[in-house]
Amino acid sequence: MTKKRFSFTGGKLRELATPHEGRACFHDATVQGLIFEITEKGAKSFRVYRKFKGRPLKITLGHFDPDTPETRDLPAGAEPLDLLGNHPALNVRMARKLAIAVVAELDTGVNPTQANARKGMTLGDLFARYCSYLTTEGKKSVSGVTWMWERYLGQLPETGRKLHGAERKKAAGAVNWERRPISEIGHEQVSRLRLDIGEKVGRTTANRVIELLRAMYNFAKRERLYTGENPAENIGKFDLVSRERSLHSDEIQKFFNALDAFEDQDFADYVRMSLFTGARRGNVIRMRWDELSVAGARWTVGGELMKNGEPLTIPLVQEAVDVLGRRTKGANGSPWVFPGGTAAGHMGAQRKRWAALLKAAGLTDFRVHDLRRSLGSWMADTGASTVLTMRALGHKTINAALIYQRLSAEPVRGAMQSAVTKMLRTASGKAQVIPIRKARKARAGNDRR
Repeated sequence: MTKKRFSFTGGKLRELATPHEGRACFHDATVQGLIFEITEKGAKSFRVYRKFKGRPLKITLGHFDPDTPETRDLPAGAEPLDLLGNHPALNVRMARKLAIAVVAELDTGVNPTQANARKGMTLGDLFARYCSYLTTEGKKSVSGVTWMWERYLGQLPETGRKLHGAERKKAAGAVNWERRPISEIGHEQVSRLRLDIGEKVGRTTANRVIELLRAMYNFAKRERLYTGENPAENIGKFDLVSRERSLHSDEIQKFFNALDAFEDQDFADYVRMSLFTGARRGNVIRMRWDELSVAGARWTVGGELMKNGEPLTIPLVQEAVDVLGRRTKGANGSPWVFPGGTAAGHMGAQRKRWAALLKAAGLTDFRVHDLRRSLGSWMADTGASTVLTMRALGHKTINAALIYQRLSAEPVRGAMQSAVTKMLRTASGKAQVIPIRKARKARAGNDRR
């Protein structure tokens, strides 16, 4: 018969049998007040049980995750009490640290669950309000800020591990400030967070995380949810070197040869559409059939999906139309041009296939986003103006130029067509360029026919 009090280890807890009815309770012999409960349905939780102000009190710490390594500790930068109320996945080490922190609060006469509620709005509460604002106003895609929040600032939700996927976890240098009152986050903590992420993840990411935090606090002040100082204000930015990588003329043939020979045609089409449209990766993988007019050769992306929050109509060159025409035949009723295994039903990240493509093409230091830069570079190389290039890529700074130069889609499509044509001719060894004006006339002739 299993003892009711013993020193907890992951192995011993995994071996405990599920009770036939009710729940079984076990006490840790190492940390006083820490208990482990198993229900008849198999739920396993860590709790603190002790008397508080003369009455029994039980506080839930989180659930036991048998797959969490014994050596894993609380997230770097997270205070143990920040985890309360989030029902986190815990191993024995993490549960003990949290139990010690809870007992210490109780010993001072403070119930930490009630104390957190009295301290006002938490950063998690603020993030929920901020996301609601972004959605209502159609400012930008919420998915991007949610991903950054979960990975660097808030609680990482529990998701099932994919069969061959890596375990999802917080990034190095990240914090969990989900339960932290917004009034208790100071400039020094934010500054340290920036340095930690910059060192352990990257400077660009560190800048983006601080930008998100600053925007959330500014929103709170505008909405009169908070009257204190913005702790992310006046936090310096890391200086970044602008990336200029694109497909060069001596690489284009190898790239297309590898792409044409690639076995996964869905992925190959995704790469082609990324290059031929110059759209961002997230927009391409979420491309929907109802956004497209194949006959009109245009793709309209809603403002809620754009980085700058404004809708964009992308003219489609003939090669992009050809890809869509080929994919229409195998759509099978899916709303997505590139269906896949994500929860939403569209294609997900293609890191392994991208790495395989680069290896086959013999390319290094080339990212998916560099396809977008490649289209802009080749447009400029075929004589397209900066205005045309910016309009094709949907940069927000084109607005001032458009006031004086109302561009229709046709000259933009012509510039894009010239760039794509030159890329494909270079890839095939025929480096002949169709000037923008001739490409436009040729298309007009085809439309008349």
